Amino acid sequence: MTSTSTIPSGKRIFVNRTLNMNHIKLIGFDMDYTVVTYNVPEFENLAYKLMQEKLVSERGFPEEILQFKFDPEFIIRGLVIDTEHGNILKVNCFGYVKKVAHGTRFLSVDEGKKLYPVSSIDLNDPRYYIVHTLFSLAEGYLFAQMVDFFNKENIPVNFRKVFNDVRETLDQVHQEGKLKGAVTEHPEKYLQKTPETVEALKRLKKSGKKLALITNSDYDYSKKVMDYCFTPFLNSPWQDLFDLIVVVSNKPLFFQARNKFLKVDRETGALSNHYEPVRYGNIYQGGNAKYLQKNLSLNPSEILYLGDHLYGDVVTLKESLGWRTGLVIQELETEVPGLEKNSELMKNISLKMAEKEQIEDELCLQKEKYLETLSSASEGETENYHKIRDELRSRIEKIDLSLQDYIMQMQKKFNPRWGEVMRAGNEESRLATLVEMYACVYMSSVGNLQYYSPLKYFRPPRRLLAHDPNPDDYVGHGTPEDIFEIQRS
Repeated sequence: MTSTSTIPSGKRIFVNRTLNMNHIKLIGFDMDYTVVTYNVPEFENLAYKLMQEKLVSERGFPEEILQFKFDPEFIIRGLVIDTEHGNILKVNCFGYVKKVAHGTRFLSVDEGKKLYPVSSIDLNDPRYYIVHTLFSLAEGYLFAQMVDFFNKENIPVNFRKVFNDVRETLDQVHQEGKLKGAVTEHPEKYLQKTPETVEALKRLKKSGKKLALITNSDYDYSKKVMDYCFTPFLNSPWQDLFDLIVVVSNKPLFFQARNKFLKVDRETGALSNHYEPVRYGNIYQGGNAKYLQKNLSLNPSEILYLGDHLYGDVVTLKESLGWRTGLVIQELETEVPGLEKNSELMKNISLKMAEKEQIEDELCLQKEKYLETLSSASEGETENYHKIRDELRSRIEKIDLSLQDYIMQMQKKFNPRWGEVMRAGNEESRLATLVEMYACVYMSSVGNLQYYSPLKYFRPPRRLLAHDPNPDDYVGHGTPEDIFEIQRS
């Protein structure tokens, strides 16, 4: 077993609540973006092109959109799309909008505050669509480009209807044969072989854990994808690695509804009615988690399920059944090492912010003194106050220039437009808040499990409150969004 201290930072498992793997009897896995890793830019670019074609040929959108090009870095997981106004939002843990783009044009802080002046937005409002998965990168960017196009051409449209058309078209693309057909015909282009994931699952199985694959994909597609990604690293068919396989599970309804199971023939994929209890060693289609849990005589605390979709794989499951949950956030493999590389920059930012706060305090003190004597202040005293005030403001502006340079260097380690997936400035992003609430553990890849004992007792770190002494003295001095708000007097 690898010592935790020697595990590469991007390969670690992060713990929100205690998870004793000794108590886990069944571990379930989603397939797409969980045990199977996609080449995100290539796969999303293909989905993007297929959406363009269908929107023009089937929904009557202008042919000009066929000229759009896909940018895989514009949309990141956790963003919120305001479908009514055509805006893309980065939202913090309190629902406060920290950054706004109208289409692909980023707005200034003041412009954003005019659009979203309240302390938080109601994300239960159906006008807001949340990017929960990497499968949404193409639709989010295409919608943003269409907002740009209709604005530029001065064509009045209902942005919510435009988004709904894009959303429905992506669903159709995933359901029809072209996208999946391209993946299975050229798997080397769209899929990534990850032997570490296979090794992690083999180690779990050797320790006595039962393994289940529970996916929304159909059996034919699952078989071809798993054959490519898993079979080269196994001495037997990939199906033998799993004690139970459920395809077309229709998550999140799999965790909520009471749909019936159908039995799948392992060789042909043919379906047959199934009236018996769910048993290990079989392949099923549809069904429901409640019946599965009951038939296998398991308690919710004895089942761990890992997936990549925050809502479909984690939130709904935790609320409906109380299984233990794990979330795969692929982006962390590069972002966590980026945080380590930024530690010196953050310390420099901390020092500059401490200096700035001292000057701001002095500015406040000078204003207080001036206001106390305002009614009797002489012209010379007033001029002296203004001189001191302007000097202090000038010092703050110089510090801001230094801070801006530090932050620009820091952002290079993350998405250049939106920053970290798990943060909105210095605060947790809304995504991070939901991960903390609903995911017992999270990681960049299922393959990270290979570094830990299958019997490990995962414990969360002590969480710091605002009044706790902070061991990291560079944390807690404001966000990149508010660092440059110079105090006005």
